[in-house]
Formats: sequence, structure tokens, C-alpha cells
Amino acid sequence: MPRKRPDRPFLEFYRGSWSIVWWEEGERKRSSTGTSSEESAKRALTDFEAALSSRPNGQYLTEALDVYVKSREGKVVALSRLQEASIRLKEGMGHLRINQIQQQQWDDYAGNRFRKPNARSRKATNSGTEKIPISAGTLKREFNVLRAALRHAWKNQRLDKPPVLEGPGASATRDRFITKAEARRLLDACETPHIRTFLCLAMFTGARKGSILSLTWDRVMFDLGRIDFQEPGRKLTAKRRAVVPMTTDLRDELEAAYQLRTCDYVVEWAGRKVTHGIRWPVKKLAQKAKLGWTPTPHHFKHSVASWMAMAKVPIDQAADWLATDPQTLRRVYRKFDPDYLREVGSALKL
Repeated sequence: MPRKRPDRPFLEFYRGSWSIVWWEEGERKRSSTGTSSEESAKRALTDFEAALSSRPNGQYLTEALDVYVKSREGKVVALSRLQEASIRLKEGMGHLRINQIQQQQWDDYAGNRFRKPNARSRKATNSGTEKIPISAGTLKREFNVLRAALRHAWKNQRLDKPPVLEGPGASATRDRFITKAEARRLLDACETPHIRTFLCLAMFTGARKGSILSLTWDRVMFDLGRIDFQEPGRKLTAKRRAVVPMTTDLRDELEAAYQLRTCDYVVEWAGRKVTHGIRWPVKKLAQKAKLGWTPTPHHFKHSVASWMAMAKVPIDQAADWLATDPQTLRRVYRKFDPDYLREVGSALKL
């Protein structure tokens, strides 16, 4: 298996002195620093990288993405999302200079983005494994990272003008939600303690997966009957977190979980915080409960919002409970109100 090619220039001791080695247009290049001192060579490498990055239009997309992602450290909460998107963009277009990226290059990249094969969910076809395009949401995220990296290069005088790119269209909003009957079947079928705790928090609060998995017992206020999903020290983002009342059903579940706790986190496994791995148990649970479809962790928040709309909960109250922008609730969920547009429909009576 060939060694991975370094993305950045590096030092190599060659014939009695340190040299700077880098790759350009698929060709390995080397330039001597003229010194045998490693400290002096490191300074020369820093100067070389700065000069390489400042070349107008000469920067490669790989470099531009690295610079952009590094500039966002400490400024965004989900830095890993940027890094993941950056990896895929490097694989597909990292060899291009930033001034070579136009609509055709993006269209070629988007047309060849497929999910990586998964042994557990591989679908057999006559020719082997079926290629499944990535979701519209993932492609949209990668497009946004690409556009942001190019604009960052432009603002720092490394690109004459950012290209005008047409990205993927907006994906349709979810219409499928978990009915209350399906929710009860999921709870009845659930026997794994930490998954049951997660489900109850998701169904009775409408909180996001990240908020639930980060919840600690000191923010479950049994005496006040409230749950505070605000994580101390967490940078505020557009994905707000709410303080919500504790329903009677949820209190019963949490009191039982509290008696069995072995760490500070409400959703725990083997005495530790659960950081991932919720989607697969939910999928197996849906099969056990015979739902006939596979909800994702986000479907729970979507379903709670749908239940509120059907129960005619005022938009502002629902927005505060779900920590969601009222305009989003109005745009996406008002169609679940049984009386929405009913008066308008009466105008069509013949």
C-alpha cells in the first residue's frame, strides 16, 4: 500500500543540509535551505509556506482548505464537520489550483460523490455493489465549505475573484414523522437502558441529539421540575438549547435512571458518556417494533414539533420549548395544523 502523500511541505535532511520537500502538479520537488541547523531550517520552512500560500491564484485547493479550516478553530463548535467536508473535497478536487475551480469542476465532483460502501448495509446488485449518491444535505455542506474556502482565499489576496458557483438545490422538508402510537411502540420494545433514556428525553423534550448526549445530572433539576440543556462554557450558536419543564412521564423515567447512574452524564454506557452510536440501535429498535420504516435521531425533534402543531400550540411557545426559530416552525410545521388553510378551502365550495 503506497504511503500517503503529505499535504504540506516538510523538511528532509539531504546531502549534509536540510531541504524543503513539497508536491506540485503531481511532481515531487526539493529545495535546499543551505543550512545544517534544524532551527534555521524550520524558520526557512515557515517562510516558504507563507510565500507558497500568498501566491495569487497559485494556491492549491488542498492548501486553501487547510488554511480555511485552521482559521475557524475556536470559532465554531462543530469543527469536525468542516474537517470531514474538507477531506472529501481534497480527495476530489485538491489537486486543482483555486483559480481553476469553476462550475464544471463542481458539477463533475458532485456527480461522482457516492456513499462509501458499508458492509452492514451493502446492497447487492448484478454488478456487485450499487453506488448510492450521498444525501443532498451532505453535498450542500461540502459546497458551503468549498465556497467559504474560496472566499477566504479571495479576502486574503490569494485569489483574484471567487467563482460564481451554483450549488445543490435545497432538499425537501421532512414530512414523515413518528406518530404517538409509533412512539409508544418504540418505548415498549426498548430494553436497553441508555437507549430508553435517550428516547424519553427526545420524545418528551424535542431536544437535539447533541444536547441530550451532553446533558449532565446537575442540570436535571428534580426540585424545580426543569431540565437545562444549556451546556456551561459552550459557545452559543444558531442551534440554541432550551430550559424545558419536566413532564410527569419523563420524571418517572429519569428518577429510575438516576438510581442506576454510574457517571455524571444522563445518557451513559459502561460508566462513560455516549458520544455516538445512537443511529444503529434506533434502527434495530424500529425493526423490533415493526414500524415499517427507519427513523433517525433527528426525527424525534421533528416529530415533537409536528405533535405541537397538530395540538395547536402557539408558535412562540413551541419555538421557546424547541429552541427553534419561530419562522422555521411557521414555514415547516404549520401544514400539520389540521385547521391550516381550512378557511381558504371553503372559498372553493361550488
